[in-house]
Amino acid sequence: MSLIARTTSRLRQMAWRLRESVESHPGRVAAGVGGVLLLSSVSAFALVEYGPQPVLPAPSLVRQAVSIDLSQQAAALDSQPRKLYTTAYVGTSDTAASLLRRLQVTDPAQLRTLARMPAMHQLLRHRGTLVSARVDSLGRLHGLQAALPAPQGRAGQAAFDWQLLRISARSGTGGFDSQLQLQQSRPQVRIASAVVRSTLFAAADQAGIPDSVASQLVGLFGGEVDFRRDLRPGDHFTVAWEVYRVGDHVLRVGRILAAQVDVQGHQHSAVWFDPAGHPKAAGYYAPDGSSLARAFLLSPLPYDRLTSGFGWRISPIFHKPEFHKGIDLAIPVGTPVRSIADGRVVYAGWGTGYGKYVKVDHPGGFATIYAHLSQFEVHVGEQVKQGEVVALSGNTGWSTGPHLYFQFFVHGTPVNPLHIARYSPQASQLPPQLRASFLAGTAPRTRLLALLPPHDEGRGVQHAAG
Repeated sequence: MSLIARTTSRLRQMAWRLRESVESHPGRVAAGVGGVLLLSSVSAFALVEYGPQPVLPAPSLVRQAVSIDLSQQAAALDSQPRKLYTTAYVGTSDTAASLLRRLQVTDPAQLRTLARMPAMHQLLRHRGTLVSARVDSLGRLHGLQAALPAPQGRAGQAAFDWQLLRISARSGTGGFDSQLQLQQSRPQVRIASAVVRSTLFAAADQAGIPDSVASQLVGLFGGEVDFRRDLRPGDHFTVAWEVYRVGDHVLRVGRILAAQVDVQGHQHSAVWFDPAGHPKAAGYYAPDGSSLARAFLLSPLPYDRLTSGFGWRISPIFHKPEFHKGIDLAIPVGTPVRSIADGRVVYAGWGTGYGKYVKVDHPGGFATIYAHLSQFEVHVGEQVKQGEVVALSGNTGWSTGPHLYFQFFVHGTPVNPLHIARYSPQASQLPPQLRASFLAGTAPRTRLLALLPPHDEGRGVQHAAG
């Protein structure tokens, strides 16, 4: 056999063995091919790394001296008084100096000048007014403003006009200019709902409902709901009320327009109705047209805690059995005490055991006593209306802690004050001739309550059209 033939035969045998090997071990072949490729890459990298490199030019550095002296600017900023904005309410016993000092005005010359200004004396006559001021860090006033009620009786003046009082410092003279600008307030309806977790007032605070609105709510449903003992966690309420604004500033919180309270699964609703030409019919009504006005409020207090009920007990003073002819309601000293019904004050003075107390006679043979007071707000012979404050609670007489002793009499006999609702006459109905007007006038206000889901916990204040 020739050399060429023998070589061809060997090549065919090698190819056959290689084919068998590939078919039998494909993984090994793939690994081998990968290794060859990897070594090829490394070799290629080595060739690039050690190949000829370009020659880069030598770096050059340029230095430029810049002189910036900021000391003058810093000194000017340090010497410039910083301005801040402060607010304060006009207090009952405020003078011009005391109010201005709470606003951080301490410059003696300015205090003397401002104390002589008629505008400041006018401001001090409006207790409870919010005052805002712009004051610098040296205690100097730059500007002050407050919204004051406008004088009544001007031709064409709307019911809730206000005056915007502005006092501004004159540049470099040490004097002040004052200006009173008549402002037209704009009513706006606000709506909020809340879920009770502890108290009604705590739920109202969480939902952004003003305390005055929460107090109105208590008074509004006071003949149907005892907010001290009936409320349970999970009860909820929705309320729509009015505010009066000038610009973004709320000047006054108005009355409740509509409200709904769900207590232990029972729903209580109310809506304000003020028919034109029928002032005596103005008031709050249930959706069916029955009046919510009641002869008696269920409590003389906006909130409290019952600490001793009506009936036999062990006296905390003499430590022996006694018949308790009223109820004890724990409340901080200074809490306003309201008359539960219209009546006439027949006593306001000191009594053994009672301490300072007020007695009010009511039509129909009823009477109430409010005892352990700290301050009287009425005098003997004065006629009082339901809900009017007659005194402030206290801790006088035979008392072991701040509370109100409340008694309720029917024809001279003390009865359990917790049963006042039994003696309250049934609600009067709306006159038939006003029913169509009632339904048309109250429907939009009732629909306001549907704008917020009743179970939306802590839902904040929403603004409706003014």
